[in-house]
Amino acid sequence: MPAQITERPKRRKAVDDAAGASAVSAQILQFPSGQAEDPDPATALARIVQSLTRSQSASLGREVAVLSGLVAKEAPLPDAEYPEGIRPRHSERCALKRRGPCCDCDPAFEASVWSAFDKKKIRKTHPTLQAAIKWRRKHLGLAESGHLRAPVKITLAEAAYAWLEKAGAGQILNRSGATYKPSALRTLEADFRLRLIPQLGMHFMSDIERPDLQEFVFRVQGERSASKVHACVNAARVLWRDFDLITGRANMLLINPTKGLRLPAVPLTRDRIATADEAHRLIAALEERDQALWATAMYAGLRCGELRALRVDKIELHLKRIAVEAGWDAYEGEIDPKTESGRRKAVVIELLEELLVKHLEVTGRTGSDLVFGTTADHPFCPSTIHKRAKRCWKEAREREDAEGIIPEGERIKPIGLHDSRHTAVSHWLDAGISMDKVSKYMGHASITITIDRYGHLLPGGEAEAAEVLNEYHARRRRQRALATA
Repeated sequence: MPAQITERPKRRKAVDDAAGASAVSAQILQFPSGQAEDPDPATALARIVQSLTRSQSASLGREVAVLSGLVAKEAPLPDAEYPEGIRPRHSERCALKRRGPCCDCDPAFEASVWSAFDKKKIRKTHPTLQAAIKWRRKHLGLAESGHLRAPVKITLAEAAYAWLEKAGAGQILNRSGATYKPSALRTLEADFRLRLIPQLGMHFMSDIERPDLQEFVFRVQGERSASKVHACVNAARVLWRDFDLITGRANMLLINPTKGLRLPAVPLTRDRIATADEAHRLIAALEERDQALWATAMYAGLRCGELRALRVDKIELHLKRIAVEAGWDAYEGEIDPKTESGRRKAVVIELLEELLVKHLEVTGRTGSDLVFGTTADHPFCPSTIHKRAKRCWKEAREREDAEGIIPEGERIKPIGLHDSRHTAVSHWLDAGISMDKVSKYMGHASITITIDRYGHLLPGGEAEAAEVLNEYHARRRRQRALATA
């Protein structure tokens, strides 16, 4: 049986207590002899503690606390015992650096992986051993799949500014293989400067991962609209897509973190489309100097920039068409059309022809003069045109409300120049013009764009489809009856 713990002795006299406090070593009770039964560790430790004075017990507690802290701290292993590809990095004041017997610092850990593409080791230092092991395991998988690349010491801000410079010089082209329009470059520059660079500009491109961009998306989503979130992500995409053109080296970033991001849905907005009758009343309500301009937008489908750049010699009334060959940028002036397909021939109907002839007679413009410019050489200001039109339409709406002849849902409502382009498409489709011709008249790069954008405007044709299906099922029934007869 284990020996019983003896009762704690009663408090001694003050003199004995002082004498015991000055003792250098503790008085340890005698353990049983070898012939006696050995006590358990708890009993032995209790006997030792009971033999100590109060001050000795306090000193022992402090020493135990120090020892516990040293035991709790992970003792560094010898360098040879670390996993392959991982080594500790000791501080300059470490005992090992001074030829000491052991490490007395809190070392960092360097992980390394061989890159066959770069023909060198890729290294990264981590604060803990577990982080270094995790990093090495991940990059070993990339090395086996051939996707491992050495870190590129180019920050996102540096890449953005270099991309803008090269795109502005025409060295980087868009997905269609054409140079970027000045308006597109200004939009991308604003997204770089106001969104991407303040949040990710100081990070190296090779260090930015999908979680970093996803956090950026959530942050922008809380401040801006869904369409702006998509615009910022598109700005980031061009940097990773054209990174080889920015640096002049291929295959430096095989992992594109812009793929697979969770983006908010852009709410669908209904286009403002005027009926044929409303379009006629909208044009008639305008001042005479503005009627031909708005008629060209509603009947020929020209863009705002194309209207600003339209010259008299491009109007071919004898051929019932307008040759669209240029656009106008607010900062760059006259530029090429939005796409190569933007060079096209727009249709001129009789309503438009009458207004154009009248407009040219009043203004006296000829040759290479601007048709709708403030002067023969200076284009019109879109905001001024819209203000004048809204004022006229407001007065016309008040007259229609006072007369009460036209149903309230069909009365005049303001419309913009771009919505006038949608109106032209609606009229063409309603008149039965095929989708491929509509795409040509609109100047779209592909008929797919026209179908995706305006397919919902096609006439229904449900009755015709139902009749075709009825004939199909009737024919199948007759064939089955003949087969069973």
